[in-house]
Amino acid sequence: MPQRVYNCETLVCLKLFQVTLSDAEFVSLPSLKTMHLEYIEFPNEATFETLVLCSPVLECLKIVVASDDEKVFRVHSRSLKRLTFERVSPFLFDSAGVVIDAPRLCFLSINDNISKSVIIHKLESNAVLQMSLLGIVCLEEFDDEFFDDIYEVIVSSKISNIHKFLHGISMARSMKICRGTLKIMCHYSKLEPFPQFSNMSYLDITLYPRDFKWLPAFLESFPNLKYLALVMVCDDRKGGFSEDIDQVSFSSVPECLLSSLEFVELIAPVQYDVELKLVKYLLKNSAVLEKLILRLASYNSRRDYMLKKLLKIPRVSIKCKVVIL
Repeated sequence: MPQRVYNCETLVCLKLFQVTLSDAEFVSLPSLKTMHLEYIEFPNEATFETLVLCSPVLECLKIVVASDDEKVFRVHSRSLKRLTFERVSPFLFDSAGVVIDAPRLCFLSINDNISKSVIIHKLESNAVLQMSLLGIVCLEEFDDEFFDDIYEVIVSSKISNIHKFLHGISMARSMKICRGTLKIMCHYSKLEPFPQFSNMSYLDITLYPRDFKWLPAFLESFPNLKYLALVMVCDDRKGGFSEDIDQVSFSSVPECLLSSLEFVELIAPVQYDVELKLVKYLLKNSAVLEKLILRLASYNSRRDYMLKKLLKIPRVSIKCKVVIL
């Protein structure tokens, strides 16, 4: 890339793909608002950091990191509003990490399965988060019992980093997390108190039926939650939802169900009794629920069976409407 690009007063948008950058002695991009850096070869960590620091009006930053890049990416910006960071790799690196210090950030999407540390110093109070973190991709190949043991090891070894990360995002308004990130958070909560996400009004979670047991305790950290979206995933390796319905239980009712939760949406079709048990739990305990949206199995016999059972479930909220798609 020409050196003159590092010093351009009129450049507003910079998008680079598979470019090798040279070390820059001086950078000045006073008008740059959008920067996309995909599969860029940086000479060192300082070059990336300087690019961001010397873009004083930067608002949108997208970074897609090459699978063999083990650098620590530091994002320090007073102006940044949107950040997308992606680093997915089959390799494991001891030094890889992410540091974000952007107090005006209102949208953050991270898909990173190798960083040993993700540190967020401060987020805007209405921030929207989408997260897939902490080695999730690599671990999903294991059988679930061993999977749990691996998560225990990960959490205990990363307790300090996870603590800093959770407190850094605790002011967010909206959050979408994958199944693996949910399990990391739940295992962490067994070791240390989970922070309160008092600003959180929207939560989107991907989970298996075997994860239902985590849900009540997890939702205790979201006392003002208004919208809950659940993506229930079928484990095809075991022929669907093989869990015994009697093994799925809900030990408590979180505060948000009693006082704030108004909308629930089940993204995947409800096909099994174990899923219907979750629906029953939500309808019987969500005191101010206004609408529950769900999808039923498409084949007629199963759909009719689930519909009959669904209609028999009592609703604690007199305002609640069940919408079937």
